This record gives sequence, structure tokens and C-alpha cells, in this order.
Amino acid sequence: MTAPAHPPVRLLVVNGCSMTYGDELRDRTEDSWAALLARRLDIPSVNLGACAGSNHRLVRVTVEHLGRITRQHGLQPGEVLFLGMWTSINRFEILTDRPDPRAGLPDLPDSGWRRIHASYIDRRDRLSRTWYRELQSEAGDRSEFLLHRILLDAWLAREGYRYGFLWAYDPDPATFAQFPQYDGGPAPARTIGAEHLPHGGPSLYSVGKALGDLGPDGHPLERSQRIYTEEHLHPWVTRLLARDAA
Repeated sequence: MTAPAHPPVRLLVVNGCSMTYGDELRDRTEDSWAALLARRLDIPSVNLGACAGSNHRLVRVTVEHLGRITRQHGLQPGEVLFLGMWTSINRFEILTDRPDPRAGLPDLPDSGWRRIHASYIDRRDRLSRTWYRELQSEAGDRSEFLLHRILLDAWLAREGYRYGFLWAYDPDPATFAQFPQYDGGPAPARTIGAEHLPHGGPSLYSVGKALGDLGPDGHPLERSQRIYTEEHLHPWVTRLLARDAA
């Protein structure tokens, strides 16, 4: 029996950190890689990225909201392409009774969740200072990232979404060297640059750095976003969708 054909993709949903959100761009709704890719695919997009977002947040927000977004657009999971852009693995988030002054998007309340970020130490954020000075460890960061990677991949596959993973920054080879059993982990072909695993890539940051096209806070600007999308992301997504349809 012939397997049923995949329906066409009708919506792009992305999630990640400021590299996904489009920080430092003149118009993130027009010039971010997510917006550029959506135009190339000729479909609408929803950007769930947030500045200082962690991989914890990426997984949590995706699982909490992707189904709702899919239903709101009147779609089935197979009609949605989800792209998650993994960020620095040493970030975190905790649930507290104090709202995060930097949290959330206007249409996505994130009540109670506080972002833990290394740059917040300089802002006298007590929770971030405590985390990095007393709790954070490199081995823990690596194992948690790989666990998040496996869990989100499994959830997206189970729910029937079309999906793939990108890199905000170049992944640390030590992460995969420390846990070699994960090298062939979750659907490696669904990570951009799968032919270069265990590292993958290129990352959006590495493209911006090579072009000398970074903003004052280190975010890729308009030229980087365009070249990353045209030369790397769009061709890879095209192959990914074609492979799904085969």
C-alpha cells in the first residue's frame, strides 16, 4: 500500500532566542531569517523567539503553544513546518512568583518564568548570579541539552509535525564527545548541516561573524540574515520537505 502523501506546508512556526526573535534588526518582522524564509515558502509565519531565551524555554513554549497555534490557523500538524533554533546551552529558566521584566511576547504571556542568562549578572539579577556561581555546571548543561534535543524531536514526530533544527551559535564539539551515545540521536537529518554531524551548521552567528555583519550586541544584521536564508536555510528546508514527501 502506498503511504499517503504529505499535505503542503501552510504555516511556518519558529522558536529560539534573540537570534530567532530578530534582535537588532531594523524590522524583525521583515528582515529576520524566519520572515525571509516564510516569504520564500509563500506562507505565513509565527515567531515564538525571545531575547535571552534558553533551550529550556524553546522546548517548553513549543510544547505549550504549538498545538494551539496549529488549531487557531485551522490546520493539521502535517501542514505546519516547525523550526527550532538551539541556543547557548548554559542558559536556563525557573518558575517563580515574580514576573520577569524581560519575559514574553505581547501575545504570549509567560507569567512566572524567569530567564537565567549570563549577561544578567551585570544587571544585578540575583537569581542569575546564584545560578552561575553556585549551581551551573558544564557537564549538566551538555546532558540537559541532549535530553531536550531528544525529547522535543520525539514529541514533534509523535504529533505529526514537519520539523527541523538550526543553530544560533556553533555547537560545542565537547557536548557530543562527552556523550558519544547521542551522536546518532534524534533524526540527525533534521538538523541543518547533518552531513557535518556531530556538529552541524552553519550557525546564524557564524555567518554574521564571517561577513563582519554583527550589531553592537553581537546579533547578525540584515545582510547576514539574507545570506543565511538564501544560501543555507532555504536550500536545506527545500531538501527536508522533499525528503518528507518522498
